[in-house]
Amino acid sequence: MQAHAPSYCPLLSPASTSIDAPTTTHHPHPRILFPLRCAPKAATPAQTPIPVSKGCLCPPNHLNLPSPQPHFRQPPPHWGLPGPLSSAPQTLPVPFLQVLNMASGGGVPKLALAEVARKAMQEEMMQKPLTVSERDELIRLRKRVKYLSNRVHELEQKPFSRTGSATSPFDGGSGKRPHRRLSVVTNIGGYLGSSDARLAASAGQEGFTKDELSRLVKTTFDNTTAEDVKGVVLPEIKAHFMGGGEGLANGMGVSVDKGLNTADVPKRRQEFGANVIPMEPQTSIFVLMWDALQDPTLLFLCFAAVVSLFIGVVIEQEPLGWLEGTAILSAVVVVVMVGSVNDYQKESQFRALNAKKDDMTVVVVRDGEKREMSCHEVVVGDIMILSTGDIVSADGYALGNSDLSINEKMLTGETVNKRKGDYQLSADEKRVLRAPIIFAGTFVQEGEGRMLVVAVGTHTYQGTMQQKMVEADAEHSRSVLQQKLDAMTDAITQGGAAFAALTVVVLFVRMWFSFQANHCCKESWDNHVHWSEVLSFLISGVTIFVVAVPEGLPLAVTIALAFSVKKMLKDQNLVRHLSACETMGSATTICSDKTGTLTTSRMTVVKVFCGSRIFSSLDNVALPNPLKIAFIEACVVNTMSKTNLTAGPSHGVPVYTGNDTECGLLVMANTIGTGGGTIDYTSDDMPYKDIRRRYPEDQEGRKQLTFSSSRKRMSTRVKLPNGKYKIFTKGAAEMVTAICTHRVTADGGLEAMSGSVRAEVEAVISSFADEALRTICIAYRDSDTAVDDADEAERGLVMFGLVGIEDPVREEVPDAIRDCAAAGIVVRMVTGDNMRTAAAIAKKCGIIDQTIPMDAQVIDGKTFREKVSDKDNNLIQSEFDKIWPSLRVMGRSTPLDKHLLVSGLQASRLDGVPIQTVAVTGDGTNDAPALKKADVGFAMGIQGTDVAKNASDVIIMDDNFVSIVRAVLWGRCVYDNICKFLQFQLTVNITAIVVACIGSAVLTESPLTAIQMLWVNLIMDSFASLALATEDPSKSLLNRLPYSRERGVLSKTMVKNMTLHAAWQLIILGTLIFVVGDIENCPPGSAKSCVPKPGALSGLTGYYDSQPFAIASGRPSGFDRAATAASGACPPAFNASDSSTYKKSRGKLVPVRDPAYCKHAGGSGGNPTQHYTLVFNVFVLMQLFNEFNSRKIHDEFNVFSGVLNNSLFLIIIVATFVGQVALIELPGINTAFGCTNLTHDQWLVSLAAGASTIPLNILLRFVPNSLFPGSE
Repeated sequence: MQAHAPSYCPLLSPASTSIDAPTTTHHPHPRILFPLRCAPKAATPAQTPIPVSKGCLCPPNHLNLPSPQPHFRQPPPHWGLPGPLSSAPQTLPVPFLQVLNMASGGGVPKLALAEVARKAMQEEMMQKPLTVSERDELIRLRKRVKYLSNRVHELEQKPFSRTGSATSPFDGGSGKRPHRRLSVVTNIGGYLGSSDARLAASAGQEGFTKDELSRLVKTTFDNTTAEDVKGVVLPEIKAHFMGGGEGLANGMGVSVDKGLNTADVPKRRQEFGANVIPMEPQTSIFVLMWDALQDPTLLFLCFAAVVSLFIGVVIEQEPLGWLEGTAILSAVVVVVMVGSVNDYQKESQFRALNAKKDDMTVVVVRDGEKREMSCHEVVVGDIMILSTGDIVSADGYALGNSDLSINEKMLTGETVNKRKGDYQLSADEKRVLRAPIIFAGTFVQEGEGRMLVVAVGTHTYQGTMQQKMVEADAEHSRSVLQQKLDAMTDAITQGGAAFAALTVVVLFVRMWFSFQANHCCKESWDNHVHWSEVLSFLISGVTIFVVAVPEGLPLAVTIALAFSVKKMLKDQNLVRHLSACETMGSATTICSDKTGTLTTSRMTVVKVFCGSRIFSSLDNVALPNPLKIAFIEACVVNTMSKTNLTAGPSHGVPVYTGNDTECGLLVMANTIGTGGGTIDYTSDDMPYKDIRRRYPEDQEGRKQLTFSSSRKRMSTRVKLPNGKYKIFTKGAAEMVTAICTHRVTADGGLEAMSGSVRAEVEAVISSFADEALRTICIAYRDSDTAVDDADEAERGLVMFGLVGIEDPVREEVPDAIRDCAAAGIVVRMVTGDNMRTAAAIAKKCGIIDQTIPMDAQVIDGKTFREKVSDKDNNLIQSEFDKIWPSLRVMGRSTPLDKHLLVSGLQASRLDGVPIQTVAVTGDGTNDAPALKKADVGFAMGIQGTDVAKNASDVIIMDDNFVSIVRAVLWGRCVYDNICKFLQFQLTVNITAIVVACIGSAVLTESPLTAIQMLWVNLIMDSFASLALATEDPSKSLLNRLPYSRERGVLSKTMVKNMTLHAAWQLIILGTLIFVVGDIENCPPGSAKSCVPKPGALSGLTGYYDSQPFAIASGRPSGFDRAATAASGACPPAFNASDSSTYKKSRGKLVPVRDPAYCKHAGGSGGNPTQHYTLVFNVFVLMQLFNEFNSRKIHDEFNVFSGVLNNSLFLIIIVATFVGQVALIELPGINTAFGCTNLTHDQWLVSLAAGASTIPLNILLRFVPNSLFPGSE
């Protein structure tokens, strides 16, 4: 065969676009891509002249290619190309030639096509590898031709199959299948490449990036209506993705029959990513501790502890000067550890929950073989085989006419299964019957098929959403209660600082006046005495400042949350973020899903119509026994074999496997078959299994006519023992009853479907529809022969009856909704179901408000979106505020609608309406943005996707709305418990601050030592936080409105209780400090037998005939002497010229005033006294009894109500009292705490003073709350 130079085959110029049926000569290798035009030339011995009309196709040997090989693939027949040995050339379609011409004129050099083709064939036929530049040119050319080929619309592959009367926008309604797309034009890896896709691996994989494939998935997901499919999706697939299906596979260099080559897998995994959605690394316990330490109160406590340590260790240099600062730091460490460890444990628990379903086994085709492997091994380009019960682990494109039915509820929230396959529209082109994209995380409800994997891991739609949620994590702010406590802590800190500064100023002013008046020890400045006194003033100020800070509050909050989280897990609430506990207490709106949350998520037959009677209870269907048996046989036989019932964790509640509707029919068969008796779902003797044994799947003559979306029914033919056949049919009631000619009567007879009978049946169907029931007709017919055709088999049917099926409302939900209403919480249903079903379920739940017009309560998602957002989906708040107060149900909603609803509720500031705190439930991946946006996001633990769970604050383990109400109850309990502790601690702090201020300003020292205040403020408060912050919730918490965001944490009742209790305690303590105590009224140098001046209460006799108040004063001696104005009470200062100020001893002058006198005149000298021990004991016991009062914060009379149910509270009260007795009475311990033993009568006085707070609390109920500041 003579070779010709390539120069004899120039490409047609760009102007040559009109060709009149050129004669073509083809390369004998049908896999050659570019038949080329050539100029006319003389005949050669090996060839005849080629006729030319503005050009011709180059003979293949002009390319100097080798002889044909027998294993080469045949060209597609619609090309009009002959076989390898054919001598009958046909005309190549003109558009194909135009593509080549445009490629030449559009930037592809002359002869480049021929040269690239030659090089590609050279690599295949001679195993001579291409150079890097040649391969790059091959890839560049492929992309150019791909772009140009998109303009050849009439040659596009039809992207969906034609079923029934559905038509393609590309076949002109002719019903003929159009030409297969010339995928080879856009894929040099096709007919040019080798059969094992060696060239496709180098060129085809470059055709689509992972971002392009992800865009295909997202475009399909976001455009689901028929209008969007025609206007957006199909043009996108046609223009950029080779028409879909096999064309897409060709573009990816994948054989739909043989799958990937194992050798290509590593490169694809590197290029497109692994099929893993990595969880964020678990936060280190040290990072959590650091985050916990950022709490403003803890930071201030650290500062106070450092100051206390510096003063105690460096300045005062007391033996126990380090104790108070160390104790405060210990409290900080405890708070940080408890909070961070709890967060770490909850996160670990959450990860363990997800790890239970981390890996799945899938079936893929590789190297022409089916292989089982981990879903994590799947790569883009794999052909995955799906069957009933599989969870899809990657995004993919359904190949061929599969019968896959996919449950996408976990992704979209819709309960209707989606048929998968090439796009198919209804006859009127208003509904999408099939769609090709299958999403990761969805469930194969029924059917089998193949899927081309187009996205894995983080590039799947589910993975993309999860990545967005990770990025949004940083937006979380502090909870409502935390913000309120921060504001209150700031106020307390400022108040404490003001008190401290005022005390220091008073002390300095008093000192200045004392110098001016020449008071005792103030006659002149003494560096040894007065600098120490100045330092003591500053220490007093710091002490007051420290006392003012509620250091037990962070611990109380942490304990309350941690305790509640542990208890909430028993109520099916797994709390991921501690702050979500108390935030739920302020919830004003709950936006809830329908399916699985308000309903059981188990399709159930609730009504049966048979024999002109409607049965609302299946336990007692009053029909003749033979008729009941025949009826349930008709239901059971005509179900898929993979549909089954298995035992679940709840006794008597089965787990559905397979089609939900058919499972509902099986449950009905069991119930009717047993007459409402108990059913053991672990047994093989269930009625439906008995029926299946009588009609086994492999029975001779049995055939199943599968469900068709056009017929809306399915049928099963079985052979009877007499050799005849019976055909059972079930389907949409309107469709099946229309082809029924008779129906079964109540006595088992037959009657014709007359006009009146049909009217009766239609009325029943309508009544079922009004109740949002899915109505299915059960029918049958007898046949003498085995009819295979569906239309023939489903003719002349006899109607057995109708069944009304629904996903029933959970039995406990209506009561829970009423509880929410009583608690001031509005429940709004947001569902993807249709409006009629949504409204009906809302009525059954009690969500619909009878006082509001129905049309104001129910809205569809599209209308809502159009009203409240602009074209860019930005919220228009003014329009939203017109809708939301009356809105109760949103049907046909999208995740965007839910996100808009949450955003609008949170941003609304309507007059007279509290700022909304919004809780949201969700289980689908697309619910994640709304879950993140909400104040509290609830994800479903059973049906929720990983993305939804990661975006949530709380996981509902049983998917039950009642568990959400329990979370509200716990949230209010946490809030109230923290308020109880706050009421207790602030009462302690008010009393302690006033005592410290008065003591420092008047006595020049506090009656309570630092270590005693440590016991009161730290040890006792920590115990009190355990006692008060761990109260269990009571149902009465739901009988009040939620606390609004604007409401301060301190209510008027709390302020009243704190103020008046603190005032009473100060009266008692002031009396003990200033009235009790005998004063030593002896001038210097007087006799030791000098009798002290008795206190005002010293003469009182106690129960044990002792005088509890006849004790020496513990006040500073300087104060007592000044108060009594005793003659010579103050020794004169040393003056060498005044002999009365000194004595002579052994020739030395000895001052009458001892040098240490002025140092001790300002204090008690540090020796424990019964006086101050009694003051300390009364102070502690008054706080101890006040703990009982603090259990109630809403003016309840009986403070002991429910106390016996809280054993921890009683244990702590007893332990605190025992500890108080020990540190006063036990030697060594009492010395460390600056105490001494008390008499029996002094203990009785202490107990009586402490117990006096109980009757006082009752009297305080009669004091109007309006007299005090605080929130309502």
